[in-house]
Amino acid sequence: MMCVCCCGHTAIAQQDKPADQDPVAAADDAADDVADDAPAPDPLTEQAIEALAPLLDQIVTAKSSRSTVELSVDTVVDGAVISSQTSIYQIASTAPGSFTIYLKEDARRTRIYCDGKTATIALSTTAYTTLDAPIPMQRAVFELPVPMGAYPEPVLALTLAGVDPKLTLTTGMKSVRLVDREKFRGETPAVHFTAVQDDDVKWDLWMTQDKVPQPLRLLVDLSDMLRANGGLDLPAGYRYLLRFDFKSWRINQENDPSLYQYKLVEGAEKFDSIADFHNAQQQP
Repeated sequence: MMCVCCCGHTAIAQQDKPADQDPVAAADDAADDVADDAPAPDPLTEQAIEALAPLLDQIVTAKSSRSTVELSVDTVVDGAVISSQTSIYQIASTAPGSFTIYLKEDARRTRIYCDGKTATIALSTTAYTTLDAPIPMQRAVFELPVPMGAYPEPVLALTLAGVDPKLTLTTGMKSVRLVDREKFRGETPAVHFTAVQDDDVKWDLWMTQDKVPQPLRLLVDLSDMLRANGGLDLPAGYRYLLRFDFKSWRINQENDPSLYQYKLVEGAEKFDSIADFHNAQQQP
């Protein structure tokens, strides 16, 4: 969107400038127009992002990572929990291109393997498919070829080594705030942040106050985003809440390369594509 605005201002400036106006000066004028239109920086958001930087920056420079994260998904209406589901992520990575994401749900197991050269998806315990090309790790944060939980982007941004979590947690935000520095669950010295994204997703993040900070918990509220999309008829008291609890989180410790390679399971069936697998599941 910024590029569109910038191009638009540049085009107008070039169209309206006198014939003898220097083109460099015209470009400078256009840049000034964009700067004038930009909203004023929010000091509180800038302070919060600065406090969050030690966690995010070390993920960008991490050589490897390994994490276990528990996800709880609650559907709440008028304060009453009407459904609740729990699943487990096991994630490991070695920069720049090797990673595995294993999601254990009640009804299924799904795991993505990528060693930087090949990518395989275990669609179930007895079915798999091989992709045409590996998945770049930063792209994996934003888009995966199979569903891996209700909203995997933030947990992947916080657990894959070498990706830029700022693209997820500090870009496209209405606000980011440092809430407090109270102990997490009364025990662990922590920093608590809260934020609202441009798409109305809200989140709260707790990280440790260690020299090498670690994420402790991420709460994500998708309610207003779902309501704003208008595709669902949601009651006024409806809330859709995700809780990611980081049970373990380590960076810069060596991972065995075999973690990123699919090991053929006896009796497992190979499918030509993800679509072929789902079509087979629908057949009687």
